[in-house]
Amino acid sequence: MEVRERYVARIMNDPAVFGLTEAKFIYSSQIFVNRSVRLRCQFTCDETRQSDLTPPYSPTVEETREMLGEYKYGLIVRLEEPFGQRDHLKVWSDFSGTVLHTEKECLKRGYPRAFALAIGTCLYLHHDDRFRPCEFPGKQRPTLEALGIELKDTLEMVHWGDLINRDEDDPFQLFGVLLLE
Repeated sequence: MEVRERYVARIMNDPAVFGLTEAKFIYSSQIFVNRSVRLRCQFTCDETRQSDLTPPYSPTVEETREMLGEYKYGLIVRLEEPFGQRDHLKVWSDFSGTVLHTEKECLKRGYPRAFALAIGTCLYLHHDDRFRPCEFPGKQRPTLEALGIELKDTLEMVHWGDLINRDEDDPFQLFGVLLLE
């Protein structure tokens, strides 16, 4: 079996093999959490209050901060998909499956605390579950916004800040955070 460091290096060096566009190393301290992000998710989206994945049932900002404090590093992963080429439900489902599979493989390879903290991002810069199938909610994870993760500041830390400002014709961007240790 491939050793853990080689596996993570392969994810970062050849993300397409894993169904990703890009993967970067990130320190947990580079993941910014802001209460207003989660509150915006909770109060501006008509899809909240429907599952454990959305506020007010998703982990609070304080719980997110506390969990991030228990880790030193992880990966932030990205999938870029042109609008209209595939159904968004399929894109989200495939991305979620990829991140969860990667979490499982990291666990097998010697990262006993590997955890996909958040999978996916909202199309409208707030959480909207209409684009995520939720047949098995126990196998899904909240979006970054539902946890209060400030996407703009976090993405700037890995030099992806320009990906958050999108025009109508820009590709659909999905992000995920996989904590490792």
